[in-house]
Amino acid sequence: MKTPRVYILKEACKGIDDCDICRFVCPKEVLGVSDSFNSKGFVPPEVVAEDSCTQCENCMIFCPDMAIIVEKPRKKKTSR
Repeated sequence: MKTPRVYILKEACKGIDDCDICRFVCPKEVLGVSDSFNSKGFVPPEVVAEDSCTQCENCMIFCPDMAIIVEKPRKKKTSR
């Protein structure tokens, strides 16, 4: 099975200093601190350990800004 993709919508995020819920609820420390600011001056999280993601979707579910997307790998269709 392929690793899920985790996307951060940096411009929608209010940053780790004002929120940080995503990093708090992640059981595998998939998210770290970005070294850049978004256009609003906030420091968003960044994906640092995507291979560790368990697809629990906690980060996506609890993000109040809906700034995280966890895209699960698609299953291959089997022919009959």
